[in-house]
Amino acid sequence: MNEQFHVLNDAYRSLLSRTSPSKMSSHELASSMFTCVCELTLDASDGSHSQHQDQSRDLLMSSKYSPNPNGTELACLVLTLVEKISSKLTSQQLSQETNLYFKDVSTVLFQYMDFMSKLVHLACCKDRLLSHLAAKSVSSYVIFELRCFNTVNQIWEWKCLQVLQNPCSGNELDACTWSLTTVLKAVLKETSEYKPGTVEKLLATFDTALTAAYSQLVPVESLGHGNSASYPSSNTADWATTLTNLLDLLEVLTAARFKLSSTSVCFTSSRLSLVQASALLRIVDSHVHYFVKKQVLLLLKRILLQKAGEDMGFGEASSLTHGDDHMTSDILTLADDVLQAVHTDWLQCVPVESAAIFFGGTGQSCGGSSDAFDHVMLRAVSLVVLKSLEYKIQSAGGKGNTIGIHGYLSALLLFLRQRGVQLKQGSHSCCWVSLVFGEQDDDMMEAAKALLLLYLHHRVSSDLEADAVCVVGGNPHCHFLFLLRNISFDHSILLDFLISTETCFLEYFVRYLKHLRDDWEGFRMVCQKIDGSDRCKLSWKISQKDDQLLDNLREELQQSLCASRGSVSTSSHSGGSVTIVDPEPAPCLQPSLCLPSGSATALASTPPLRLVDYGSSEESETEDGDLPSGLTQDRLHSDSVVHTHNSHSFDRTVMCLTELRVVVTRLQRRSLFPYNATSLLKLLTQIEAKRCCSQC
Repeated sequence: MNEQFHVLNDAYRSLLSRTSPSKMSSHELASSMFTCVCELTLDASDGSHSQHQDQSRDLLMSSKYSPNPNGTELACLVLTLVEKISSKLTSQQLSQETNLYFKDVSTVLFQYMDFMSKLVHLACCKDRLLSHLAAKSVSSYVIFELRCFNTVNQIWEWKCLQVLQNPCSGNELDACTWSLTTVLKAVLKETSEYKPGTVEKLLATFDTALTAAYSQLVPVESLGHGNSASYPSSNTADWATTLTNLLDLLEVLTAARFKLSSTSVCFTSSRLSLVQASALLRIVDSHVHYFVKKQVLLLLKRILLQKAGEDMGFGEASSLTHGDDHMTSDILTLADDVLQAVHTDWLQCVPVESAAIFFGGTGQSCGGSSDAFDHVMLRAVSLVVLKSLEYKIQSAGGKGNTIGIHGYLSALLLFLRQRGVQLKQGSHSCCWVSLVFGEQDDDMMEAAKALLLLYLHHRVSSDLEADAVCVVGGNPHCHFLFLLRNISFDHSILLDFLISTETCFLEYFVRYLKHLRDDWEGFRMVCQKIDGSDRCKLSWKISQKDDQLLDNLREELQQSLCASRGSVSTSSHSGGSVTIVDPEPAPCLQPSLCLPSGSATALASTPPLRLVDYGSSEESETEDGDLPSGLTQDRLHSDSVVHTHNSHSFDRTVMCLTELRVVVTRLQRRSLFPYNATSLLKLLTQIEAKRCCSQC
């Protein structure tokens, strides 16, 4: 046995160094590997080798091996070697000589020794370590055959079909679903490396069996509030593993549909997570582990955001508008199922545990603050509800809106309050977006965009008052203002959002600016209300020296502009404000900065941290439309003031948007902005014009 270990160890180290073993031929190595697996007692399926599991794991992870490895340890080493050989052959990372050597080893094992049957048997054993390593070896070789020979291994295919047609929780089913998921992920990641139609061929082979297995593995009875789903097995731990693997497989199937949506073929199995989402929702109210319920909601969130498989490296998915014939109706079915569940108090069944604080998730946070709760779960639930409402209002069909947008938002806010999110009644409810999504920019932008669309739709269809919208946390002005407050009104962070492709901020921002332009007074009222509240009021320091400081800023601004442009256009309004007008010809007023006078209010006590200093370039000299170099945002945010009869937040918002326009204009002129920002700049200019005109 020691001799076999040294042979396998030498082969494994040679493979890692991309060389061929010099002490034995390829046939001898294949024979030794086959013998180690065959000598493993066939009663592995009864769990008799479970006592060796810890030793086997140590063997594989330690550089110092046991001097007397047992049969299980040798089998684990063989399985690891087989998986590595197949992976190297698939990726073609070996030299020609080494590639021929290990390809010959693989050929002898799988074509002449029926090694796949042995691996499939081990994959179904009760020893979890052996089962998982065997599943990895099987999957790796199946991928190799698909990529290099465009064939599906018949033994693997037959075993998977057999297990899926009669699913029963355990290692056999877990190994099957895990292996199928791994193979599909590999093909989807590098579709161009496989023959066209490979994914479709795999889906067609397993479509019927997967559909049947799904109906047996998830709750099938309709549940009401207070009832819980039951499973055919009383072993909750086994079902947790089974459902976790099934959910991973469902995400891959859905991602395959999004990625291949340009084709006319749509398989039933790839539609399951959409058209039978009610069964997934019932898992949340079942007696399974918390992490399974969390995985369900994260899956539904990614599907509704069209990001299924995003973390698996599948690339950008096709939009719903370019999907197959059933895509629109399927996504609406999912939205209807979610809204119907909310209507029947499903949210009351959704658990939110304390956030794990230790690596591995075994520890729990202490305390009663909202920070102690699982914000990942809160964000998932919130986005599932919001996106479902968004799809609902965008569609003319569906099953009908039972309780209205306000009812759904009220139910969501009640859920958040009951789960520990500290929200006050009334107008302050809008801060829930920042409280729940503050740690995740992409999710926050999706939530803000959905709420904006819901507000605009509801405003058109009914007489809507701002106070009523704030009660259910749906006022887009509040959401935008809280966003700016969270980033200290730093325009450079907004610029980062605009340039980044990781969020939908551009789409949201353009939509909101249009709304802001059309509802200027509504925004002013929101700023005044928030600044006047005890909860949201900022600490401002006001002193007599502010008047003199503002005069100095105005004088410096005029002198700098006169030096760089040669002309300055000023207008004296009733409030005593000074307007600096961009000299570029334009059909409407294009003020670059308005400094109105009135009661003094300090902007901030400390400057915000910058992600990127966009004004530090050697070529960042003052140009038309730019703020002068002497008047930076750091100056404006450090012991500076803006005199106005408006609220603090109102003035700081306009200042932030003005500075953003200046920077985007500069980047656009130098062809440094990643896209054409003409429409965006036009909207920002219109906002500035609104601000200056309001001072007349």
